[in-house]
Amino acid sequence: MKRHNKSIKPQGEGLYARLALEGVLAGLAGLAFLRLLSRRVVVRGWSMYPSLAPGDHILFLRLGEPGRGDIVLASHASRPGLLLVKRLAGLPGDVFAGGTDPRKLGSGEYALLGDAVDFSTDSRELGAFKRSDIQAKAWLRIWPLGRAGFVR
Repeated sequence: MKRHNKSIKPQGEGLYARLALEGVLAGLAGLAFLRLLSRRVVVRGWSMYPSLAPGDHILFLRLGEPGRGDIVLASHASRPGLLLVKRLAGLPGDVFAGGTDPRKLGSGEYALLGDAVDFSTDSRELGAFKRSDIQAKAWLRIWPLGRAGFVR
């Protein structure tokens, strides 16, 4: 005579619960990744208009080396505590004509400029930025939704 074990569940039961748990864990890992490697900044002022406008919410990534033309998040020793959103316009070795006299940017020096030069405090006033001053590169505009997308 055969005995049937009724405690054995057919395969597939619990599959949805497992998939849901894995989905939640993947989502939490993704959020942790974004939290550690990115920073959300709300743009204030018109210095980067029309690329960025006041009120735009931008995600900046702390990964990778910034390149010419990238929009970056930076600080400057002359303005402690102030974060600046500017475009990387000059790399080490470039000649920068932003002040009274053109000069060659030294090793580890960068020129940052605003897109709207009449409204921008940037390398023309502050001088060169160090590589350590550049904190992150702009990646994604998340607000307003009508302008959401990758930042160029």
